[in-house]
Order: sequence, then structure tokens, then C-alpha cells
Amino acid sequence: MINIENFTINVNATPSETDDLLKTQSPVAVRDELTNMLRTISEDPRFLRQTVVIPDECEQYGFVEGEFDLPSLLYFLADMLE
Repeated sequence: MINIENFTINVNATPSETDDLLKTQSPVAVRDELTNMLRTISEDPRFLRQTVVIPDECEQYGFVEGEFDLPSLLYFLADMLE
């Protein structure tokens, strides 16, 4: 299981470009930004060999119980958002 405390990830992006994009409040633009961010984070080497445990109770939210590779799960979520 992964336990993240006081963990910061800095993603290099042009601040004004990102800020302007998110200020538009366009759901499509925000969704694209989230998709790109999830893919970028999934490639961070600090997450290699990290797993996420999804308990049985989460099936009501559409998640299957089990232990999953964190980078793969993040990339999968990005694909589902796209």
C-alpha cells in the first residue's frame, strides 16, 4: 500500500498557459489538463513499484477490489478521461 505524506510533484508547464487554460472553465480544457497531468505523474520514477490497494467497499463506485500498480492505474485513469 502507498502512504504519501508531504509529497510534492512539480510539473514543468508554462504557468501562464496553464493558468489561462484553467481559467476558461471549459470542461473540455480542464479534462485535457487533468489527463495530461495524470500521464505525466504516472511516468515519475518515484512511483515505480508503488501499489494502490482498492478495498472491497469501493465496488459500489465502479472499482474492482485488488492491489494495482500505481503508475499503470494513473495512466489507465487518463485513458478513461480521454
